[in-house]
Amino acid sequence: MFRIHGDHPSMRLTDDPESLGDICVQYCLAHLGTFCVLDAAGLPLAIKPDICIPSQYSDKLLNWSNERGDADGPFLRVFLDPQQTRLRHVNLHGNEKISNQALSALRSHQLVELDLSCCPNINADCLQHLSQSKHTLLALNISGNMSFPWPHKDIRLDLPRLRVLNIGNLHGLPLNSLENLALSLSNLTSLDVSGLNVDDLSFLEPLKHNLSSLVLYNCSLKDQAYQMVMSMKALRHLDMSVLPERKTPGKSHLLSKLVHSLPALTSLDISGTSLGDMDSDSGSEDISDTQSGVEAGGGVRTTITGLQGLKQKLDFLGVVQTEAAGAEHIPAHRVAGHMTEQQVLTALQVYLDRSQMLAKCLTALFELLQAVDLQEPLQFVHLVAKAMRRHPKDPNIQVAGSAALYHLTKGWGKSCDYIKLRRITIQALTSGMEHHPTELTMQRNGCLTLCNFRIPEDLEFEYQRVAEVLLRIFTNFRNEEFIQRIAVYLCNIIVCQLKGEQKELVGRIGVVETMLKLIHERLNSKTCNEVMEIAWSTLWNITDETPLNCQMFMDGSGMDLFLSCLETFPDKQELHRNMLGLMGNVAEVKFLRPRLMQERYVTVFNALLESESDGIEVSYNSCGVLSHIMSDGVESWTLSQPCRQQVLERMVQAIERWDIATKRNINYRSFEPILKLLGDHDTPQVQHWAVWALTNLTRVYQFVCNGQQMGPHAWTYQRKKCKNASAHLNSDCWCRFNRDMQAGTG
Repeated sequence: MFRIHGDHPSMRLTDDPESLGDICVQYCLAHLGTFCVLDAAGLPLAIKPDICIPSQYSDKLLNWSNERGDADGPFLRVFLDPQQTRLRHVNLHGNEKISNQALSALRSHQLVELDLSCCPNINADCLQHLSQSKHTLLALNISGNMSFPWPHKDIRLDLPRLRVLNIGNLHGLPLNSLENLALSLSNLTSLDVSGLNVDDLSFLEPLKHNLSSLVLYNCSLKDQAYQMVMSMKALRHLDMSVLPERKTPGKSHLLSKLVHSLPALTSLDISGTSLGDMDSDSGSEDISDTQSGVEAGGGVRTTITGLQGLKQKLDFLGVVQTEAAGAEHIPAHRVAGHMTEQQVLTALQVYLDRSQMLAKCLTALFELLQAVDLQEPLQFVHLVAKAMRRHPKDPNIQVAGSAALYHLTKGWGKSCDYIKLRRITIQALTSGMEHHPTELTMQRNGCLTLCNFRIPEDLEFEYQRVAEVLLRIFTNFRNEEFIQRIAVYLCNIIVCQLKGEQKELVGRIGVVETMLKLIHERLNSKTCNEVMEIAWSTLWNITDETPLNCQMFMDGSGMDLFLSCLETFPDKQELHRNMLGLMGNVAEVKFLRPRLMQERYVTVFNALLESESDGIEVSYNSCGVLSHIMSDGVESWTLSQPCRQQVLERMVQAIERWDIATKRNINYRSFEPILKLLGDHDTPQVQHWAVWALTNLTRVYQFVCNGQQMGPHAWTYQRKKCKNASAHLNSDCWCRFNRDMQAGTG
């Protein structure tokens, strides 16, 4: 296995605090100006002249930047001077932004490990930049570069100390030159040639006495190739696994010969092959008592025929998608398979870099989740998130991974443990949804899984990305009511707790415009459903004390939609309350109030003073809107109808009709807008409404829930914290959600 040292701390299953050094690296990556000279566009030109970064942190700066997708050509320029930055262990796996020229920045460094796997824009010419690493490089991975043309057929690598080489799936490699390559690497101890379509393994002759690890994953081998493998007496790890669909029948007789020919073997992978078929007559004549699985000479107990006769257990055995995975006695300390929890856990660890095999393991995990309660669910969450981050563009991994995460994170909304694990899980889901915006199953699984978290608390660190992902759902799945319902619900509870600048940001990225579109579409079809109601609630929340978003609402013909919805759905109390709450936010913005001074608007607000819809909520909010309009003074009233004095009288009548002890379904972020009205001494009716509001709210309303300020419209997720929170998404609705989640995940 090829591994670069120093995994990102977020990828480790621990909730211990991160080290100060790791925090500094993350801060520097988020603020490049701390250590880089930047151009006018904010791109790095070079490292600052007075800065010297030790090797450990130079590696992390580059490797973690690559994980974030930011390690491009300009960023690599930072590492040009080896006196200021010293690179040793470099991982650029999957980087689509770097070219041969960009890699010239590594020329002066004395690298120990280098991973250039799955980098589509480089070719063999990049290896000329390794001149300074000639006597230091121990491990090189250039696998997965499907079009990696070599400049000539006589391939030689001038890397005399190289111990580990991965050239798997390197389809541009001339097969007749493999022997020359092997001759030039006499000290090689580990070789991965996965996916090479070779007739035999004769090119390994120069290495057969040194190799301790040989990976032949998905290789099309003929029988003579097995003879070469059996001659490699130093092998400790042998991987002959294949994807199950490439399984070649009739090979089971070779397993016993292999293991008995390799005395040093401690690790064997035969996943997907027929080598472990249980009906094998392994050809081991001196093996007895096969029914009990005990070797006659006192060897290891096993019911896998081809492995009988082993003197001690293997350290590792891979048997995914083979009959051997179901054997009663498996002679290995660690087993990667598809049958049990521990087998699947090990398989996810081992096959992290093999996307097709990994997808099958994730499917096995999903099936396992349907059948049993896992003993180590957090380990699986960690590994699934890691797999999704490793293969963001693979739809099979993203769909299977998100389906598994949905079941693994059930109940997380009630727990505060493992904050970092929550974060990497949300990041993995968000990334998967970003990379597959038109894949319905991925979007559905992602939304349903996000509903398992504490919202909005768990999403606050990533609210912008999540909001952008959700907005794309409304565009890409206009006829999918179920996913739109969940997406609009998530949008609403995310914006509920955002502060002013954050609300302005999500308004600018399109939340206001999108909600207006959703409302318009349902108005055209005369459909008032949960999407319609929650869309209005989202607008209510996002405009709270946020004038810019209120203006966006007005500029987007929001008032026309308001009037049309009132006319089209006269009996929808929840809808009316949401709309009037939003009107109150708009009326609080002084520069927008003149736009409300139109007869068609004021007439409606005046009429709604008499409304008994949703208790006093609609009447109360209508009176609040009018109070703010009245606070601008007599001179601002430009209407002949309705008469200002008559409206004031109706406001007083409405206020005196309300019960001061009424419990409310509304939350205020602050009382500032109401307190401003108390100073309107010219209009006592306005003061009357403000005093009544404050009296009612301070008498029956619980302002703070568990130390957190509530937003203007609290949803069901707050209901258990505060008895006065809205019950819009009631228990029946949650039952429907849960039924849909179960049916929609897979």
